[in-house]
Amino acid sequence: MPGSRPTDTFGPVRSRLLAVAEYLRARPVQLFAAGAVVIVLFLIPFHYVDLEQHFIGLPAALVSLTVAAGAVSGGPRVGGALALVGGVAYDLIAISDKWLVQGATTAAVILVWLAAGLGVGLLGDRYRAQVARSLDQAHRSRDALDRVVGATPLFHARGGPSSVARAICDVARETFDCDLVALFAIEGDRLRLLARSPYLRKTPERRILEPSLELQEELAESLLPQFIPDISEPFGPRMPRAITADPEQISAIRAPVLLDEQPVALLAMSWAERRPEPGRGELGVVQRFAEHAAVALSQAQRAQAQQEVAALYRRFQASLSPSVNVTTDHIKVATHYRPGESRMLLGGDFIDAVTRQNGSVAAVIGDVTGHGPDAAALGASLRAAWRALALRGASLQANMKTLNSLTLDESERAEQGELGLGLLATVCAVEIDATGRRARFVNAGHPMPLLLANEVVQLEHTPGMMLGVEQYGDWAPHEVTLPDEWGLLLFSDGLMEARLAPGSKERLGLEGLRAAVTELWRSRATGPDDLRALVDGVQGGRERILEDDVTLLLLSQDGSRLDRGSADGEPG
Repeated sequence: MPGSRPTDTFGPVRSRLLAVAEYLRARPVQLFAAGAVVIVLFLIPFHYVDLEQHFIGLPAALVSLTVAAGAVSGGPRVGGALALVGGVAYDLIAISDKWLVQGATTAAVILVWLAAGLGVGLLGDRYRAQVARSLDQAHRSRDALDRVVGATPLFHARGGPSSVARAICDVARETFDCDLVALFAIEGDRLRLLARSPYLRKTPERRILEPSLELQEELAESLLPQFIPDISEPFGPRMPRAITADPEQISAIRAPVLLDEQPVALLAMSWAERRPEPGRGELGVVQRFAEHAAVALSQAQRAQAQQEVAALYRRFQASLSPSVNVTTDHIKVATHYRPGESRMLLGGDFIDAVTRQNGSVAAVIGDVTGHGPDAAALGASLRAAWRALALRGASLQANMKTLNSLTLDESERAEQGELGLGLLATVCAVEIDATGRRARFVNAGHPMPLLLANEVVQLEHTPGMMLGVEQYGDWAPHEVTLPDEWGLLLFSDGLMEARLAPGSKERLGLEGLRAAVTELWRSRATGPDDLRALVDGVQGGRERILEDDVTLLLLSQDGSRLDRGSADGEPG
C-alpha cells in the first residue's frame, strides 16, 4: 500500500547470506584453496569408476557446481581460477586414464568452465551489490520513518499554520538530508509559498505566488511522491520556481500533501548534487511524511479558525455589553454580563449608558429573541441606534419607535435567511435627571427594573408591546420619584430563570432575585465586582444553573460624591 512502512520479508535471511558472502569475499586465497580441495576430492572416486558405463556427466557437474559456488562467493577471479584448476583436474584425474581427451577438446572444456566462472562471478557481484543497496535503502527508509514518527510532535508544537509550515520544512530537511525544502499551499491555479528551509529573512514568504496550472495537472495524474533526477531538464516534471531558481539545486522530490484525497499543498525537496533514484520504500517514507504534514497543517488551520471565531465572538459580545463609562456628580453605573452555560452561540442581550449634555443619565437594557449571528447583529444594531438617539436628546418614546422600525427591518431580513425565523426584542430604557431625583421609563416587553431603597421592589408599570411585532406601537413613558438613597437594577430574564439546582424545574424567579439583591443592597454594594458576586451567589459554583445569558445594569446614587459635596459646602 502506498505510504506504508517499508518491509522486507526475507531481510534477516538475506542479511545473513550477505554477511557470509562478504566474509568469504574478503578471503579469496582461502576460498580458492578450499574450492580446489573440494574439486580434487570430488574427482578422485571417479578415477576408479567406469565412466562409460556409470555417471558419465556427474564429475563435470560437480566441478561446474564448485566453480559456480566459488565465483558467487569470491567473485570472478576466484571463479576463473577454480575453472582452470577444475578443468585440469578433471582431465587428469577423471578421464585421462580411461580415455584421453586430446588437444582442442580439452582446451574447449576448460574455456567453457573459465567463461562460466567469470560470468557467474560477475553476476554474483552484481546481485550482491543490488542486495546491499536494497538492504541499505530499507534500513535508511526505516531510520527515516522512525525520524518522521519521532519528529511529528514538533509539527504541532509550533503554534499557528505559518509556524507549523516552517517546522515541517525544518524537519524534512533534517530527516531527508536535503539542501532545500519548500512548502506551498495550492490556491486556485497558483502556489503560495508557506515556508522554506533554510529560511530567507528578506523573503516575504506568505506573499510569494506563482502560476501552477500545469504543475497541478501533473499532480492530479499521480498523487504519489515523484523523484526528479535533474530539475534543469526542460521536458522533465515541473518544480516550483522557489526550487528551480536556485542554480545549485540538481535533484529533487515533489510530494503532494493530500486532504480527502485532494492535493491542498505541495512539499518540494532538493539536493545540490545528483542523487540516485530512491527506492519504493524511500518514496513511501516521503509520502508518509506528507501525510503527517497534512494532518499537522489541517489541525493548525482548524485551531487558528477556532481562535479567530472565539476572538470575533468576544469582540462581538463586548460590543453588546461594553464597558460603560458614565461620569456625573450624583450617579454611578455598574454592569455585569455572563453567558449562559448551555449556549454555544452569540446572544442578543445588550446594555449601554451615556451622560447627556444636560447632565442626565440615559441607560438601556435589551434582549433579542433567540441566539446566533442574526440575534447578535440585531442586538448590536439596537444598542448603536439607541446610543446615537440618546446622545442626540430624542425622547424616550421617539427612540422606541425608531428601534421598533429597525427591528422590523432586521426581522424581515432574518425571515428570508436560512432558518426562516423572524426576530423580536424586549427593551427597557431609563432616563435619570441631573438632580438624581426623577427617573422616566419606557418599556417594550422587558422585565421592569428593581428599585433599591428601604426595601427592594419591582417598579409597577405595564410594559408596552415587544419590538418587531407591528409597525405602530404605543410605548408610553412612566415617571418615578426617587428616594434620598436609591438604586435601580435593570436585568435580563436570564437571572430569574436560573435553576435552584442542577436539573431542577424550580427557578429563582422574581422573589428569589429580590432576596439576593436585598442582601447586596444592605451593604450598599453597587460596583461591578458586587454584581459579579451576586451572580456567583446564585450559581453557587454549580453547573447547569444559568441556562440563558445574564445581563445586569445597576444605576445608583453616588453617596461618596454626595458626601464630598456636602463637606465642601460646609462653612469653615
